[in-house]
Amino acid sequence: MNWDNLFSQRVTKTADETVVKILKLSEQPDVISLAGGLPDPSIFMVDEFKEIADAVMTDSGTKALGYGAIAGLTSFREALVRETIRMGRPTNLDEVMVTTGGLAAIDLISKVLVDPGDVVIVGAPTFTAALHVFRSYEAEMVGIPLDEEGINPDLLEDALKDIEKRGKRAKFIYAIPSFQNPMGVTIPESRRRKIVKIASKYGVPILEDTAYRQIRFEGDAPPMMAEMDTDNVILVSTLSKTLNPGLRLGWVAAQKKLIDALVVAKQGQDQCSSTIGQLVAEQLLDKGFMQKQTVAAIDVYRKKRDAMVSALEKYMPEGVTWTYPNGGFFIWLTFPERIDTLKELDNAVAIEKVAYVPGSAFHFDREMKNSLRLCYSYVSEQKIDEGIKRLSAFFKKLMERNY
Repeated sequence: MNWDNLFSQRVTKTADETVVKILKLSEQPDVISLAGGLPDPSIFMVDEFKEIADAVMTDSGTKALGYGAIAGLTSFREALVRETIRMGRPTNLDEVMVTTGGLAAIDLISKVLVDPGDVVIVGAPTFTAALHVFRSYEAEMVGIPLDEEGINPDLLEDALKDIEKRGKRAKFIYAIPSFQNPMGVTIPESRRRKIVKIASKYGVPILEDTAYRQIRFEGDAPPMMAEMDTDNVILVSTLSKTLNPGLRLGWVAAQKKLIDALVVAKQGQDQCSSTIGQLVAEQLLDKGFMQKQTVAAIDVYRKKRDAMVSALEKYMPEGVTWTYPNGGFFIWLTFPERIDTLKELDNAVAIEKVAYVPGSAFHFDREMKNSLRLCYSYVSEQKIDEGIKRLSAFFKKLMERNY
């Protein structure tokens, strides 16, 4: 069978094997991977999880092993309502639905709102898997260059004006306001309020991805955009970074009319999210285990952030800059323009046995050649230091050759 003749045009347009390739390279036992944005397994509360899972199976075994409601189990949604209110957004039960992780939520929202050719506004750079989703629905992506404070409201308004002049309308603005993936930057409150005001002015919803919001190392958290405008901002969150990704649970908080449409669309995605996962997660939330684990995780990740920043300062050659995140998992490096991090990835793995993600993977038009993302959350502090040492040696030699 010649499968190439059977693939849809959508598959051809969205094909990007960069991340798949990186993950495959990272499986090599002698490679230090600073690539994948994975939680540290040492923070998982395995004993507590086992105890609660056992209790769920004892008390609700037949329910746990069956199908659940499409929108999610009512008791779990009630727990998510309490969590969303704690985060800052006033929320009712009919404004919340459960999804199979945060990315599934982004996919559902895109399925409901985006037709081929519709505009989606994204950060440049932004979460690569979200870009893959938008491409799969054949959206036209318009990128807003990010700086140390995330999305610049003036550039956003210029883009919206240009879209209107072209006779088009943006369907939504995708933003990760806190500890953005991949740059690690956070939008300050003043900018958030301007962005929310501009979006409302042009009648464009904001899809606010809060995946990393809880992983804050220092300072006070700015209010969520969803707190500033519950009508126009769609909140997406996940338990993957605060509990564990194996649960595969996330949620959407939005106006009831959108939630109703998303529930219909979910029937064609996965019908319902894990029932046993929801029952276990409900207990973990209600008994305070998630907050307990998050506190422990913050301490672990803060030390790893500090280790990576220290190593960058110690080893990285002049001419390279990087962001300083106050939370989350990531640091973003920028090299002189002549450096192509995608082109050099194979060499970095072959010569120095260290892996990263090239910046082009996070760019809506796959540009941004002279940047890369590093993740400090997964590997040990010792491997962080050694990995940065190897990476610095590689790029120092490369930069000297290219003068």
